[in-house]
Amino acid sequence: MPRLSVPQELLSQRCREAATVLLAADNPRQLAQAIGQRAGSPLVLADHPWLREAAAHFPTDLAREMQFAGEREPVLPTQVDTAILVGLGAVPETGAVLISGSPPSAWRLSLCPQRLVVVIPAWRAALSMIEALEITAQDPSGLVSWLTGPSRTADIEKVLVLGAQGAAELAIIVYHDRHISG
Repeated sequence: MPRLSVPQELLSQRCREAATVLLAADNPRQLAQAIGQRAGSPLVLADHPWLREAAAHFPTDLAREMQFAGEREPVLPTQVDTAILVGLGAVPETGAVLISGSPPSAWRLSLCPQRLVVVIPAWRAALSMIEALEITAQDPSGLVSWLTGPSRTADIEKVLVLGAQGAAELAIIVYHDRHISG
């Protein structure tokens, strides 16, 4: 697996603090392996070229339990164990990963699964707050979610519950796509 840059090391530190898993991949086979480490079934992937390439390398048992968003009958987000999305980037200062509201079918998947895996391009894995706000303002959907870790809440008795308003597990995969660079 590839090494992380210095800003990505800060992202790694913030992810550890938020109980988020941070992985890296250099090619579709490594991306498939990283997804396989975090995925449960049923598995729904956003329709993105990176994820289609990676899916060709999934083990048979995982490939049998996966589908792309919008490919077959609609899947209710509550029926999804793992959702795989491609994010806009990450902000090491906060450990946030940015997810666009477009397409809506993929964005909705970020709300209900037990496990959420967000793949981000390596050249956007070290955004400053200003860059992230510019990307947010320019997103055509008008809706960008900033996720900083698994969903967690506690009641008055200080009982911590993971996954109450979103995924109980969040993983970020920094992808070094050989076809795209910043």
